[in-house]
Amino acid sequence: MAAIPDEIIQRVRDAHDIVEVVSRSLELKRAGSAWKACCPFHEEKTPSFQVNPRLQIFKCFGCGKGGNVFHWLMETRGLTFPEAVRQLAEERSIEVPTVRGVDPGVSRDQRLRLRDALEAALSWFRRVLEAPVGAEARSYLERRGYDVERQRELELGFAPPAWDGLMQALSRRGATGEMLEEAGLARRRDRGGWYDAFRNRVMFPVRDAQGRLVTFAGRTLDPDEPAKYVNGAETALFHKSDVLYALDRAAHGIRRRGEALIMEGYTDVLMAHVHGFDHAVAGMGTAFTESQARLLGRFTERAVLLYDGDAAGQAASERTLEILLPAGFDVRVAVLPAGRDVDEILLEEGPEALEAVLGGARDWFAHRLERERERHDLSSARGRSDAAQSLLGTITKVKSEIERELRLKELAEELGGDLGGMDVEAMLRKLAARQSARPAPPRPAPPRATGSGGGARASGQASVLHDRQSQVGYLAGALSDAELAEAILRAVGPEEFGDAVLRRLYEALLDLHEAGRPLLRESLAAHLAQDAEGLSELAALPEDPTLAERVRSQIAFLEQRRLSREREAFLRAQMAAAAAGEPTRGRPSAAEPRSPASARRARGAEPELGGARRVSRDASARGAAEEHETRSDRSERAAEDVSQGGGGRAGRDARAHSEIPPAEIPVCDEYDPAFDLPVLDGPPPEPLRGGEEGAADTGSA
Repeated sequence: MAAIPDEIIQRVRDAHDIVEVVSRSLELKRAGSAWKACCPFHEEKTPSFQVNPRLQIFKCFGCGKGGNVFHWLMETRGLTFPEAVRQLAEERSIEVPTVRGVDPGVSRDQRLRLRDALEAALSWFRRVLEAPVGAEARSYLERRGYDVERQRELELGFAPPAWDGLMQALSRRGATGEMLEEAGLARRRDRGGWYDAFRNRVMFPVRDAQGRLVTFAGRTLDPDEPAKYVNGAETALFHKSDVLYALDRAAHGIRRRGEALIMEGYTDVLMAHVHGFDHAVAGMGTAFTESQARLLGRFTERAVLLYDGDAAGQAASERTLEILLPAGFDVRVAVLPAGRDVDEILLEEGPEALEAVLGGARDWFAHRLERERERHDLSSARGRSDAAQSLLGTITKVKSEIERELRLKELAEELGGDLGGMDVEAMLRKLAARQSARPAPPRPAPPRATGSGGGARASGQASVLHDRQSQVGYLAGALSDAELAEAILRAVGPEEFGDAVLRRLYEALLDLHEAGRPLLRESLAAHLAQDAEGLSELAALPEDPTLAERVRSQIAFLEQRRLSREREAFLRAQMAAAAAGEPTRGRPSAAEPRSPASARRARGAEPELGGARRVSRDASARGAAEEHETRSDRSERAAEDVSQGGGGRAGRDARAHSEIPPAEIPVCDEYDPAFDLPVLDGPPPEPLRGGEEGAADTGSA
């Protein structure tokens, strides 16, 4: 499946101001160069949520959520990254290429025409509600607690009893019968022509999770009409199994509360929102679907079911439960008093009464167990057996294997040790066997032991940047000074960043440098367009002018360490070659500054060493020697001296160590506290002296 091109993503991002997008659903207040608000993702009284217009990112310093304009839509509306890009692109009329292998079905222009038709219909329905013909509908809504202000706020409307009122109104604006039929607003007559799909009904607009109008639901005013509610027909924009009513309104409330409140009726949901229950949603008048569960799962993994207390309502509640459990939801169930609706409770007793009902919500297993007690005589073996069979059907739908086993044990305790003749242990074994037959999820490969720069580090090997404070400091320093950034990128490798997110930031800096782009926070934010965690960390990096100097004071030590390790590796390679009777090569020249790109290549090219991290008599040693091929006559003379067993220093070192098995000689970048970088405020350590002169010697021969 083809990804959206980077240039399109960047164009869409640049076309939107994150302050404007966030402020559509969150009240922001300016605070210096940033904008602040109380975080919509967790409860707080002191604002810790900030929007940075310079970097075009948001960050909550309380809960850690952060990202760019795309991640804002992903978090608040439950979108995938491509969906967020496409929605914002549509707002600016930016064409996003169709993903290969997917039938687009309806072109972008067709979708826009359908949405225009729906919006025009909504405008007409709302005007009709306020006209004389809408008097009965207004009276009905007012009796249900929706005054004129709420009717307007909720965009309620009215479809008059006429057969073609909407058809005539929209045809004057250029709409055709085919277009209105495609939008679900008209139906075709058997003898030709079209008629309105909604007549004599209070109209409720239905929007998808992104807030786009996709269809309508209509509530009849005719007491003899058998269909109390009807939805628009399925169209290219609307599939009832994929839409949750009022999710666009409830998304913020669900994230803030950490759970969704699932109800049955549209009017119940709207009245709940009016009274502060801003996490309420409903299905589309049919059974709850797996697709709706997946959609809701983008926002939360906890749900409270609040269905009618009659038999039909409780049966619907159980069906919804059996859809949510396989999707991994933690479900509680609340039950309305018999014969009472949500809107009746709210209108007659106030929100406190509904809070009391929700406060009585029970864990789904306790609720189901109580239902089985009502259905069966649990004092008899047959009753316990029937109850167990019913509950087992629900328990086996639970996604978590551990929870399934715990629920089985609870069932055994509640209904009696043998469950009416059934062996609990046998059932547990059967369940475990069934689960073990499922393919296990792939396990990540263990990190590969590499040289000093290969990425993952062997056990016991220390990072140069041994704490997170140092890692943050070096990144912030690199973004504060171009010259310092060059030195940092040359001296430090990605493998030195133990924090995975900070490592990605560092690698992004390397990418920008190699591409010749400026190392600015704005450039890095654009480069990390799809990395919400990276953008969140970028927003938190300090902008301390004194930080650059503190980091700069460490760079000389890092360069010294690098050279020491290179000479150490060269010396070990020389000794290994001499011990094997193979020709040796000259010493490396003195300090040679490397570009960040060459440093990156060198780190990536270093040979993989064995588990004990010892140099062996293999191609790795010869490769290390070749890496330091001589560049001067002096180095050539040193090499000749070694190969002939001469009296020079290199020759003496080689002869002195030639009897030591090479496999016993540790390489320099094995862990040694003397080479570990201190925290930013500390001075570099002194080089080792005396007995460890090989590790500390940085002088020339």
